[in-house]
Amino acid sequence: AIIIDDMGYHRRLGAELLALGMNLTFSFLPHAPATAEQAEQAWQTGHDILVHMPMEARDPAFDPGPGTLYLNDSPARIRSLTAENLALVPHAIGMNNHMGSRYTENRPAMHEVLALLRQKGLFYVDSMTTPRSVGMDEARKMGIKTGRRRVFLDNVKTRKDTCHQLRLLVAAAKKHGQAIGIGHPDEAMLKALTRCRDHLLRQVRIVGVHELVR
Repeated sequence: AIIIDDMGYHRRLGAELLALGMNLTFSFLPHAPATAEQAEQAWQTGHDILVHMPMEARDPAFDPGPGTLYLNDSPARIRSLTAENLALVPHAIGMNNHMGSRYTENRPAMHEVLALLRQKGLFYVDSMTTPRSVGMDEARKMGIKTGRRRVFLDNVKTRKDTCHQLRLLVAAAKKHGQAIGIGHPDEAMLKALTRCRDHLLRQVRIVGVHELVR
């Protein structure tokens, strides 16, 4: 599965990624201006929709943006913000974390968020922005379907590097039977998917991420 994070800001790139005709999963930032419109379009064309939940990063220089969950929030505020963020993304069937290298290491904080996912019948994909994340483990303990990111596809924003990461994702899928990669709506991702699409589709079956959570 290939998840495209940070959807909802880049109208043209979002539209062009949708137009590729690949079974990509799209994860939308709740407060982004084009989220409602693009999520509707993605849903109508059969794509999995996720909420890209903004969570506190370890480095305060990184601002996850509006609707961010912070560790010093009260449990009541965490629940209300989570509910609000979930409600802003139409047709969402799951959630993954946006940033969150600090937040996802905290079990009680993750429990509050995951409890609401369980209540709404949503699954959780751990973006693994920290190797010490407890998100997937806590979701499993709570009986929530879950999975985790194996490969970041476009940390280096060039077509060549992104194509290389896509090949690593294919290798991981062949080794483990499945793999989840995460990319972003940028030119490198679009060019890499356009260039490598036929090769990818010959090697593996690209599925909506809902097929890979357990």
